Amino acid sequence: MEFGSELKKLRAQKGLSQEELAEKLVVSRQTISKWENGTAYPDMLNLIAISDFFEVKIDDMISGSSKETAEPEDNKTGGDEETSDPSRGFHCEYRSRLSVHGLPLLHINYGFGDYRARGIIAVGNISSGVLSIGLLAKGIISVGVISVGFLAIGVLSLALFAVGCVAAGLISVAGIALGIMTLGGLALGVVSIGGCAVASHAAVGGVAIAPIAVGFIVNGEDTIVLQSLQELSLVTAGRITELINERFPDMPFFLRDWATLLFMR
Repeated sequence: MEFGSELKKLRAQKGLSQEELAEKLVVSRQTISKWENGTAYPDMLNLIAISDFFEVKIDDMISGSSKETAEPEDNKTGGDEETSDPSRGFHCEYRSRLSVHGLPLLHINYGFGDYRARGIIAVGNISSGVLSIGLLAKGIISVGVISVGFLAIGVLSLALFAVGCVAAGLISVAGIALGIMTLGGLALGVVSIGGCAVASHAAVGGVAIAPIAVGFIVNGEDTIVLQSLQELSLVTAGRITELINERFPDMPFFLRDWATLLFMR
């Protein structure tokens, strides 16, 4: 039985789609399709990965003739090359041989299509890794149009520390910022600083809405109204801290520090 047919049979026995198997082996769905169609053949590293995953011997998966007749794979993921296939539009993939706990140190996989990258450092249309860069990126540090992680930078970011046009997180800095400590054009949080700042505890901004509000237009129980930017220098961190201690004596120190950020001298 040829390798492609055997691979397809093993995949079906596991109940996996081509895309699901591709994710398991950290290759593209198109690569799985080529292997099964016999138009490309996996290199030795990928053969070992396939053998380990399905728990079968390599010799049992292939015949001598199939390796001789199959064309060299044009989308290698175990070597040190970038590849593209003009017939499918632009596509580039690179996977380093060095891996950590089964993940390649570097996996790059991007182009016109649903290309996924998984690695310690991952760059792709959809990427996941310790450092992740892509249109959709998730990782400890992620940079993308949509990014999710511990530290996320993107148009739309969700993270413990989020930076972007729209960001949500413990600390958010964005055009529109949502979270616990926020800074932005529109800032919504527990303690907010921004052009328009709305907070459950303290807000500082052009427009400030919160129980403790400091700004030019304010709405709250304890307010400090500013007439000009120069008057910011007249407001002290001690004064803000005093208001917080009176109204929110149990507020954590890091929230107090954020509330007084603009008045630290």
